[in-house]
Order: sequence, then structure tokens, then C-alpha cells
Amino acid sequence: MNIGIVVYSQMGHTLSVASKLAEKLSSLGHRTSLKRLEGEDFKIDEFEAVIFCSPVHGGEPAQQIKDYLNRIPSLEGKKAACIATGVFPAGMGRNKTLESMKRLCESKGATVCGVASVGWWSLKRSVQIREAVESVASFLKSGALQSR
Repeated sequence: MNIGIVVYSQMGHTLSVASKLAEKLSSLGHRTSLKRLEGEDFKIDEFEAVIFCSPVHGGEPAQQIKDYLNRIPSLEGKKAACIATGVFPAGMGRNKTLESMKRLCESKGATVCGVASVGWWSLKRSVQIREAVESVASFLKSGALQSR
């Protein structure tokens, strides 16, 4: 599968999770392209699946991710997954961020196969990163709607 990973990361935390995911997907035989949102848009037409990765900003996805998703004309026929990273517990912003990202993807016609999040200040951060990477890889393989 040809998979695009679209990431916005200010501090490098979200980028580090996206990079681990790209490595995992590549090791499973997928063609994977990691695209950082840094000003210029890029086309995602070539991808069969797209993973959107964003930090939590005030209980929402970063404005850069929201703006990018709003500019995409369509995600019709594509699988999608979403990853959020944040400093607070999931119930204090990450879950809401994922709901917002999922809603935006679905409004563009994507089939959202799953979501995952990582708490950056969590004592279990490395476990959460590993679980997020494994679950998103699994979501894309199965195509079934799931959440974590």
C-alpha cells in the first residue's frame, strides 16, 4: 500500500512518533512518505491511505492540520488514521482532538480506520508510542473502524 503520513510538529514530539510509524509501515512492505506541514501544500492523491499526526493545541488539532484538511478537496476512496500527541491525559484534550480530526477526514470522504494518541508526559510514553504505531499499522491492514 502507498501510505502518506502528514505531520505537523512544533517541538519534534509528534514528528518522532510519525517517524517511528513510517519505519514500521516500511518494514511491513508499504511505500511510505512522511510529509511535514511547513508552509507549502503537497498533493496526497497518490496515496491509498493517509495518516494525519498532530499535537493537541487547546483541546483541538493544531491549526496547521485543520487548515490543511480543510484545503484538501477530497479524501474519497482513501483509508485514513489519526494520531494526536499531547502533554495532558487523553480525556483532557487528546480524545477531543482525535474526534475533530476524524470528523474532518470523514467530511472529505475518507474511511477512518482508527485513531491513537500518546501522552508526552506519561510515565508510559514509550509503551503508548509502541502501541500507537502497532495499532495504526493494524488499522490500515484490517481497514475496520477501530479506536484506541
